[in-house]
Amino acid sequence: MKFKYSLEIPFQFQIDEDEFEKKEDILYTLSKELRSIFKENDQDLWYAFTMSLESSGKFTLHYDYTNWFNTDYSFSDQMIIWKNKYLGEVPNDDKDKALIEKYNREFSTNPI
Repeated sequence: MKFKYSLEIPFQFQIDEDEFEKKEDILYTLSKELRSIFKENDQDLWYAFTMSLESSGKFTLHYDYTNWFNTDYSFSDQMIIWKNKYLGEVPNDDKDKALIEKYNREFSTNPI
C-alpha cells in the first residue's frame, strides 16, 4: 500500500489547491474540537494524528501522544521520522538514517 502525504496531493493530482486548502482548514478546526473533547473527558491528550484511507475504504486514525516540544527533535526531524514510518521513505543521507535509528532507540514503541 502506498500512501501520499496530504500536503503533496494538490501537486500530484488535478485538484484545485484553494478548495483543498479550505477542506484542510475544516479538518484542522475539527481536530481542535476533537482534542477539546479528549481534554473535557480527562483522556490522554494527543499532539498529532495520522489518517490513512485505503482504496478499499478502510480508514485508520492513529494518535501521536509524543510531546515533541519536550524533545530535541525539530519539526523537520519529525517529518523524516513520520515519512519513514507511514510512507516507507528510507533516507539516503547518513545523518537522516542516524536520526531514525536514534528515534527508534529512544522511542522503542514507535509512538508516532
